[in-house]
Amino acid sequence: MKVILIYFIVIYLINFSFSLKLNQQQQQQQQQQQLHHFNIIENNNNNNNNEKVIIAHPKIPPYWLIEDEISNPNDLISFKILLKQNNLNKLNYLFEEISDPKSKIYGEFLSINEINQLIKSSENDFNKVLEYLKSFNIGNIENGNENEIKLFSDYILVETTIEKVSSMFNSKFSNYKNKNNGNTRNRLNGPAYLPKQLLNSIDFVTGLSEFFENNFKIENYLNNNNNNNNNNNNNNNNNNNNNNNNNNKNKNNNNGGSDSSNSNSYNGGLDDILITPKVLKSYYNVPNELVGKFENNSIGVIAFNDYFSMGALELFDEKFNITSTRDNLKIIGNDCLGKGCDQYESDLDIQYIRSMGENISTDFISFNDAQWILDYLHSVLVMEKPPLVQSISYGWAELLQCDVSNGCSTFGYDSKQYVDRTNSEFQKLALLGISVLVSSGDDGAPSLGGSSGNCPIDSTVYCPTGGCNHTKTMCPEFTIYNLNGGGGSSSSSSSSSSSSSSSSSSSSSSSSDSYCFFPMGIASSGCTNILGDPSVLDSGMKIFSEKNKQCNLAIEYDRTNLPHVYSECECKDLVNVTFRNYHFTQYQFNENNGALFVAEYPSSSPFVTSVGATQFLSRDEKITTEVGCTILQGAKITTGGGFSSFQAQPKYQQYAISQFFNNSFNSLPPSFSYCSTNRGVPDISMVGHNYKIYSSDGNNKDFNKCPCKSLPVDGTSCSSPTLAGLIGLINDQLLLNGKSQLGFLNPLLYQMAIDEPRIFNDITGDSSNRCSRSYCCLYGWSTSSNTWDPVTGLGSIDFNLFLSYILKLKGI
Repeated sequence: MKVILIYFIVIYLINFSFSLKLNQQQQQQQQQQQLHHFNIIENNNNNNNNEKVIIAHPKIPPYWLIEDEISNPNDLISFKILLKQNNLNKLNYLFEEISDPKSKIYGEFLSINEINQLIKSSENDFNKVLEYLKSFNIGNIENGNENEIKLFSDYILVETTIEKVSSMFNSKFSNYKNKNNGNTRNRLNGPAYLPKQLLNSIDFVTGLSEFFENNFKIENYLNNNNNNNNNNNNNNNNNNNNNNNNNNKNKNNNNGGSDSSNSNSYNGGLDDILITPKVLKSYYNVPNELVGKFENNSIGVIAFNDYFSMGALELFDEKFNITSTRDNLKIIGNDCLGKGCDQYESDLDIQYIRSMGENISTDFISFNDAQWILDYLHSVLVMEKPPLVQSISYGWAELLQCDVSNGCSTFGYDSKQYVDRTNSEFQKLALLGISVLVSSGDDGAPSLGGSSGNCPIDSTVYCPTGGCNHTKTMCPEFTIYNLNGGGGSSSSSSSSSSSSSSSSSSSSSSSSDSYCFFPMGIASSGCTNILGDPSVLDSGMKIFSEKNKQCNLAIEYDRTNLPHVYSECECKDLVNVTFRNYHFTQYQFNENNGALFVAEYPSSSPFVTSVGATQFLSRDEKITTEVGCTILQGAKITTGGGFSSFQAQPKYQQYAISQFFNNSFNSLPPSFSYCSTNRGVPDISMVGHNYKIYSSDGNNKDFNKCPCKSLPVDGTSCSSPTLAGLIGLINDQLLLNGKSQLGFLNPLLYQMAIDEPRIFNDITGDSSNRCSRSYCCLYGWSTSSNTWDPVTGLGSIDFNLFLSYILKLKGI
């Protein structure tokens, strides 16, 4: 999603020391002792009206270290108390009616005041919470503290001192420092409590325990690890990894061509056409003369810990003759370039949303590294004039939204609650008439960031992106099992071995944090915990390799620095090894050890438009066909798609998905791996491979100025802003003719597919999303002719036909 890849993976922790791991264990033990102490207090007061319950408890990422055990009591901290919302059934009813092109009130959008009045929390709930705050001298008007709180329709924003917050939540706060970028933050060190009687008034509290940054972005794997490949094949090492040492996140950067030793051979010798605004407009039938003219029309890019270069944007506009002016570009948020954040994602987003939605006023809205989707929605909903079309190129596994926050986990609120509350906010945007488009993800159906890795690798497709020393392996993966049942290491350094036939590789009853399915699960919580001890893949792997020297067992690295397992023996013939408390053994698939497929959020929300990626196959600079984007065709990503784990299938999608299953029953993955009655993604696709962008190289210490370089990038984060710009052009035509903008797109898209299927370019061919960006699973989804499918959705669009349908629908 960034391939730019933005996409979103836990930072791989192999560079963290064993001593850090021990310190974390000690911290966890202290927290457990503290938690046990408070539970005793609570149990002794079960009949007391002041009984308190845990509402938050931090899960500290290993790269955050305690700088100060006790936070400065005078430091300020901001948090939100999310109150119970009312009339959610009415909210959903209005959402469905106003978004349905067959409804009598289609397009009759509400004002923000009308929406707020509809879902406003009860006065009783407000009063209960405000009284409790007042009891700690927070927001007390009599004492001049009224500026500490701000009331919204369904939540309370509080900013006050650590001293008051510690007292209010009966908790301890520490000051943490990010080992990677030096940022500091005051967060909980142990649980936080609220009176049980308040729980009927609030959904949850945010801002106390979250550590958001980088979890929803996928870092390139270990930038310096290609030297682990054999020295006799140095020419295979990736020469493209370090073109931008400043976080080459989910953007997969082609950096021009690569030599034959680094490129895969799965695309049949087809060449790559470089994607530019001219190519996009030509293929998708967009009139060159169509530019924005309506003054109050607007489009927007949403960024998280990311920023764009103004100099690169101006050079892009100059190179491609894009009509633009700084006057219609509004920037909201702080410039973080040169301070550790990425620019490629935002360069891509802003350059292509503005080149497709040419001359339309554009907002670039940037959020800092402590904010996520709910924060974005709260901010946009209080804007006086939010952009009518918004593109988001970020996401994370929907079941692990609490891993993004590292705070909700098992206490206070869970991932489903976070998603449900966030979905209500997306519905509000829809009722305002705002279209939200989200990249579907860059790691196919299996996913990478946050996935379990429990998807068996296809051993016939080894190191598909190139860069490894070999092209085939007899055993592509193994399992590392933590005998202690979680992260951490023992002090023992002994090792032992046994034949694989005498030891099972996994147990369905164990915690997911106990297993690392290597390398498919490299971004799973299990691998993150286990590989947080660098000795596991250093000393442990050396012992494992030595015991299997007859197999030449080794780890090799591809051109994106992701690891691959090379073996001249079949997995069943590997000899098991125990190193410290880690057991190295063969991988054996067990459906209970983690989901095969993982959907990304917010792309999986039924209240956004999920945008997948295609790629153009071409010969002699002429496009021959459009297929689903995949590493098997030479792309740097595989388009994300599949089904939500728990979000229900919306009405607008039911017919299309039923048609897919009616036509595809012979090519489906195992039935246990998905729920066919849940939300399916993506909804639609656009080309997402080989986009030409410009970025500043920062040589003059000002990233907003050139010199700039051009480079090609891949990702569903190419597709989303491209389509968003085109939707902005359609809105422009509607607004110029006195009609309302499109608003939430999906019911319209699926009705279009029924009424005028030729509007969509049907993506077929041999397109599958069974691969991630570096590994190919045995299972995945395939495209299906003339129906929606979980690879490319409804397909890409013919813009002129798309526009004509809408103008006719709106009576123009």
